[in-house]
Amino acid sequence: MQIRHFQNRDLADVWQVATESLHERYDPSIFTQLVPFWPDGLIVIEDMGRVVAFVFGVMSGVQQARVLMLAVDRRYRGAGLGTLLTQEFFRECGKKGVRQVSLEVRASNVGAQRFYQRLGFFTVRRTVRYYSDGEDGIFLLRYL
Repeated sequence: MQIRHFQNRDLADVWQVATESLHERYDPSIFTQLVPFWPDGLIVIEDMGRVVAFVFGVMSGVQQARVLMLAVDRRYRGAGLGTLLTQEFFRECGKKGVRQVSLEVRASNVGAQRFYQRLGFFTVRRTVRYYSDGEDGIFLLRYL
């Protein structure tokens, strides 16, 4: 397995992992549209020539970053890839002087909330009807 930055050739794999793992349905072009904002915040894990996990984040302000998406192929879950991606994202944040990282998770996704809490995130607030299907979002924050 190899961890590296996103490349345009990864688009099909990333879109497939996102579609199978996340409840939102994203237009594939969103992934390539994110690249110019912060290429180093787009990190993938490749196994045997195929992307099996990714994290996409952007700089959201002075010393602030935001995780937009993190997804791991179902067949690779439980192997620590999400933790590895998040730690690599934190390293990239450190290079930019980022002091805090934020993200949202679905209120129903208790597993994701626990995952991020283990990584040092804490709940800030609940946002009513945050997601396109009307589900509430939980806003999480971590200081670096």
